[in-house]
Amino acid sequence: MQLTLPTTVRGFHDYYKLTASPRDLAEAFGFGFVAENLSLSEAPEDLPWLGSLQSKLTYAVSHLDFESEMMRREFLIAPVLFEVAQYLNANLRSEYGIRVSDQLKGSLDYYLRANQNICVVEAKQGDLSRGFSQLCAELIAVDQQGDMTSNVIYGAVSFGDLWRFGRLDRAEKRITQDLEILGVPRDTERLTRVLIAILRDS
Repeated sequence: MQLTLPTTVRGFHDYYKLTASPRDLAEAFGFGFVAENLSLSEAPEDLPWLGSLQSKLTYAVSHLDFESEMMRREFLIAPVLFEVAQYLNANLRSEYGIRVSDQLKGSLDYYLRANQNICVVEAKQGDLSRGFSQLCAELIAVDQQGDMTSNVIYGAVSFGDLWRFGRLDRAEKRITQDLEILGVPRDTERLTRVLIAILRDS
């Protein structure tokens, strides 16, 4: 039985509260859904600032008490995105408003724009699955906004110390959820290199 979508939402976070699976949500909007390894490329060059970022994130995870979502955003998610944006001279937006329809409207937690774009969802209450449902809605909204020429749109859902990537293939109308979950600080280098490669569209 196909999921019945609400006729209007207050924002993308309503799809998190809906508790629908990412697959059900994607299919309700007319998209296919698959979970498989994305085998994401990584930027190969030396990144002199990476060690400093790794140290900051390691300190944050081991010394800070993340009782609030704001703490996770400020000390775990934002530092990674800021360093990547600064390195690539990319445009980084927070709480970026977008409206396609009454069903697809709200604010993207983070939106990075360079050769390729990527939207990042902060997973509330540590639920990556429901966070990915919200990401599906955001990817579909970015696709239907119609101001991109790329054939694919990337996104990620993060709880700060955990990251999962996703991709929307526009021609095939399919959303892919990566099977791999990257951890911070353990996978900081790989996470950073993947983000750079995506934004470069390489």
